Amino acid sequence: MKTAKQLLLGVAFVLVSGAVMATGNLKVDILQGEKENTVVQISNNAESIFEIELKNNDGNIIYYKRTESPAAACRQYFDFSRIADGQYQLTVSIDSEKKENTLKINNGQVDLVNQRKELEPYFTVRDNRLELSYLNFELDDVNLMVYKNGELLYEKDLEPEFAVNYGLDLSNLNAGDYNAILSTENSTYNYLISKE
Repeated sequence: MKTAKQLLLGVAFVLVSGAVMATGNLKVDILQGEKENTVVQISNNAESIFEIELKNNDGNIIYYKRTESPAAACRQYFDFSRIADGQYQLTVSIDSEKKENTLKINNGQVDLVNQRKELEPYFTVRDNRLELSYLNFELDDVNLMVYKNGELLYEKDLEPEFAVNYGLDLSNLNAGDYNAILSTENSTYNYLISKE
């Protein structure tokens, strides 16, 4: 029994270690530039495709850009004096990582209100067991649900810890496709399970 417990802890450690090594690379700095311009400087330790999106408080996309080729850095200029005062969401995404910046615009001046970091969870199925690992940077409430054809089969509130690891026995499920959904306060992640 002790060996099995140590093995499960070892697997959980490997999952978390792999996820940690893949994070912390994306950096987003918002700087006041010359005249009316605000500069968004983005950098990453590895070359990636950057996606930049600016939404207003109603969720309408004001600006969207996806870089054409991988790069380790990107710089984008914004003239916020041309848009209405209010709060905006600037999201920068690479691979499985994103940073969400809540901005307050007042007469073209920009204040950073909040910054959130998110990393997609890691899902896998091994030996009839769903395993997931999620780095919960914001310590959000985390919920796992399993559906088949829109019917909820399983739901579990997971501890809102920094490193969320969980395993679910799938051996009693019939053959077919299932959706595992991990939801946080701001995001929902879907993983398709095909059981033969």
